[in-house]
Amino acid sequence: MNQVMQSFLLGAVLPSTLFILLIALVAILEAARWPRALLVLALVALALRVLGIVITRILLVSVASSLPVSVIEFLLVISSPIINVSISVTTVGVFLALILAARARRWYWFAAILLAAIISAFGVNFAFSIYGLRVFAGTVFGEQQVSQIYLDPWYIVVSNVIAGLSILAILLYALLGQRKTAVAPDAG
Repeated sequence: MNQVMQSFLLGAVLPSTLFILLIALVAILEAARWPRALLVLALVALALRVLGIVITRILLVSVASSLPVSVIEFLLVISSPIINVSISVTTVGVFLALILAARARRWYWFAAILLAAIISAFGVNFAFSIYGLRVFAGTVFGEQQVSQIYLDPWYIVVSNVIAGLSILAILLYALLGQRKTAVAPDAG
């Protein structure tokens, strides 16, 4: 299997397939287990996100010169799928958290989770791709300065915190919101 095909399978096919399988898994869980599933989804998303960030930002930026080229290529090939799977897990978690908050009529939790998800979706485009930064800051700053901003540790921290707001929201809801929130019984 050539490098391009492997990258396509890992970067596009695997995350989207896992996304569908994850939705199916959450759908077959009983409603009584959903709050626990929400906590697991949040923790898995957080672990994958941290791993993806460590690989792409910290490891490759700080020690890339001391690593063999084959290791760098491997890390670059697996880092995007890890982040994409994290985004998929987070999306399923947000969907489940919104359902649970709406069923329990906890509209402040619903609004907070929804707002965090929207802000996070915007932030993901800046945290994991230089394209968004080029679009918004490219005309003000030059190409060289945009690249420097993208690699700046403060930019990395802030953009990843914004990108991770939805993970934080579902984690908080799983830990705090579920204590007071009982799942409403089904109408049918």
